[in-house]
This record gives sequence, structure tokens and C-alpha cells, in this order.
Amino acid sequence: MPINWKNKAIDLSAKLKELNVSTKDLPPDSVVITGFAELTPLGNTTETEQAELVGRSGTKKIDAKNFRTNIGAPIDFRPEEHFSEKELRGMSRLGAMGIVLSREAGRMAGVIGEDGKLLPSLDPLLAACTISSGIGASTKMVDLYIKVFWKKDPNTGELKPIDPLVGSSLVSPFIGLQLFPEEVGGDIESFLGLQGWGMNSSEACTTGLSSIVDAYQLIKSGKNAIVFAGGVEDTLHEHPELSISIFAAMRGPLSARNDEPEKASRPFDKDRDGFVLAAGGGVLVLERLDFARARKAKIYAVVLGAEKGSDGYSPTNLNTNRVAKLILKTIKLPDTQEGLTYPIDSIFAHATSTKSGDLAEITTLRTVFGNEILRKIPITANKSMHGHTAGGAGAINAVSAIRAIQKGFIPPILNLDNIDEPFKDLNLVRGKALEGDFDTALILAYGFHGKDAVLLLGKYEKTENHF
Repeated sequence: MPINWKNKAIDLSAKLKELNVSTKDLPPDSVVITGFAELTPLGNTTETEQAELVGRSGTKKIDAKNFRTNIGAPIDFRPEEHFSEKELRGMSRLGAMGIVLSREAGRMAGVIGEDGKLLPSLDPLLAACTISSGIGASTKMVDLYIKVFWKKDPNTGELKPIDPLVGSSLVSPFIGLQLFPEEVGGDIESFLGLQGWGMNSSEACTTGLSSIVDAYQLIKSGKNAIVFAGGVEDTLHEHPELSISIFAAMRGPLSARNDEPEKASRPFDKDRDGFVLAAGGGVLVLERLDFARARKAKIYAVVLGAEKGSDGYSPTNLNTNRVAKLILKTIKLPDTQEGLTYPIDSIFAHATSTKSGDLAEITTLRTVFGNEILRKIPITANKSMHGHTAGGAGAINAVSAIRAIQKGFIPPILNLDNIDEPFKDLNLVRGKALEGDFDTALILAYGFHGKDAVLLLGKYEKTENHF
């Protein structure tokens, strides 16, 4: 017979009161964005905005050990300007970047104090982090390997083999903290004082946008009131030849326009020859609407829809029909007849500048909207400026979309000199930024192994009466 759990229950109500613990989730509410920050090859948040407005490339020559590709889009980031030597011992550059961006976004949102921590007036159990990285600090394994198995001759600089037992004794206990995949989110939670239901999901080049979708779901489900979401990547600082050689081995993904770095990334252009590997990241603060209103916070955008999924198709190719379904689920109008969707005023494409990727993405959008509707929607591709920041790309794209809604401009696609035939009927933003009143922005992200994410943002001022 079934167990009567109430008869066997343990009464811990006094302990719950003592620890000030609530076992009930928050009721459903709308999700808004109250803060954001980014670090890109174009600079910090303000510098990136200015560069996107005029259209400027962050790609340059890098030392990639004479590979076929020796260009990239690195960032200017100095962790020592933000942290003490002691703090940096157990922290990777990636973790440092995540903390700095989270604090900047949190201060904009008004939830982080001057001490860099969550305000005492906010419940840390309702504040969380989903920020992650697609590649992480994996290049540090090279230095770890060298330290364990090799020793540099002080006179010649030549590496000579040593006993691994001796080498391993020289390894800092902090190195593991920098290498573990949860390090970025863990550092952010620790330094900001976040204790809510966090997540750490590495989903290749979808990671940054996927993290935002996860944050949205955590708030909608009532688990959190505030979530720091986004993605960061730093593949070009230490051993850039590793990341470049991995993509170069795939024969095609990377551009080899080494003589004209700033013209290398050219989504939808007939002469595109691959993407430009980049570093950088972005962080958004997502918040329950009632919390934001109670704090009288400035609301930069409202999340109208957010979905993610897996293709179940191919390690590298896009399943266009599967992603089309994902987009339709994201943009559908709630509580209306089947088939009605939000109007789409702008599309911030994933558009990496590869032959197959660009075509698959537009094929997906044609499947969703049809040619007649799609050709009316402005489409941009900011990887033409930033390069491909992998795990940071989706979050950076989301920040650009927020600016479109807030400040009324969509950045242009650089280097779109000769539009490829399949894209000639599209409303591709090029030449200069497109100015106007944009109420919605659709953001797309795709990654290896069929990881996909879609986000629809709306102008809060135009929708607040509906909540």
C-alpha cells in the first residue's frame, strides 16, 4: 500500500526559520534585462558600441607560428588591473574576464555594490550565474605538460626531459582550479556572492546565447530572481597556434586572408573564405519583472521568447528544418491562435562567414518566414567586425541587439562588397549602420554537434502595458 509520507515526516520548521530558508519557488513572471557588458576585439562596452556604429574591424596579424592562418581578433585585457596577485593565483584570465564583465553588468543593473558583491538587500539564494565558455582555459594544459615533463636549460633555453614525479611536484595546486570547466561560473559566484541555482553548460559556439536561454528558464521556473548570463572566450592569448591549428585541420573554417586582416571576415560575401578566430565575451543581467519594477531599475529589453535544442544531425552541419522549428517556437505569440508570431524588426545572425554556414542559416530563415517576409527584415552579422568569439559570440550578439532596441541602430556587415547570389534578395545591412525604431530583435546561435539557441528581445516601453 502507498506510504503516508505525512505520518513519517520530520519536522524541521524551526531549522528553516533559523536559516531563513524558503522551500517554495517564486511564481511565474516575465523576464527582463537590466544590465549588460561586453569585451570584444573592438574594446570595452562603450568602445564596442562606437565601433559598431561606424563599422570597424578588430582583426589583425597574430603570431600563430606560421600556420596557413596567422590572423585573429584578440582582446586587450589585463587581469592585474582588476585583481591582486593573491586573487589571481587560482584564477584564469577567462575567470577574471567573467568576473569583470559580471560586475560591470551588475552595476549597470543596480544589483552589485561598490565592493563588487551582490547588494545585501538582495537574497543571494535567488541570484545565480549561468556564464560559461565553449573552449575554456584548455590551452593551459600545454604549460602544465611542459612543467611536468620538461625543464628549460637556463643557458640554451632548450627543453630537456625530466622525471614526471619531479615535475609534478612543481605544479601549483591552483592550476586545477583554472582548468576545471566550471571555473568561470564558480569564480563569478564566489566573487559576487551568488548562491542561487546556477548552471555551467559548454555548448561550443552556442554557449553564450544558450546560457541566456538557461537563465531565462531558471527565472521563469521560479528558481531565481536574478541571473548573470553569457559567455566568455580567450583562445588567442596563450598558445593561439593550438586553437588555430584545430580549426585549420578541418580544412575550410578559417579565413587565410593574411594580407588583409581587417577584410578577412565577410559574411554573405561571394569571396568569403572562412571565419576569423577571436576572443571576448558578454554578460547580461536577467531579472524577474516584479523585482526590477520594485527596485525601479531601468529595463533595457524584455525577453519575448527563448529556446534551445540539439539537431541530432551532424557534428558540424546545420539541420535547417530542426532549427526552423526552434525559431517558430521562440517567436510565437502566447495565448493566441496557432501560427501568430511577434513581428520581427531585425535579425542578428550567427553568420560566421563560411560558405556552408551562411547558406544553411539563410535557408533556415527562408523556411521560417518565406521569401516575401524575410526580404523585408534587416539582417546583420557582427562577426564581420568582432570575428568569431566562439563561446562568447551569442552574448556579444545579444548586447548588439539590445542596443538596436534601445538606441535605434543596427550595425553594418563589414566587407560585404559582392553579395553572394543566394543572398542578393535579402535586406542585408551594409555600408553604414541602419537607424530606425526597432521594437524586436531575433538573435541566433549555432554550434558544433548541433547545439542551437534562439532569443527574441523586445522593447519594454512598447510592451509593458501587456504585463
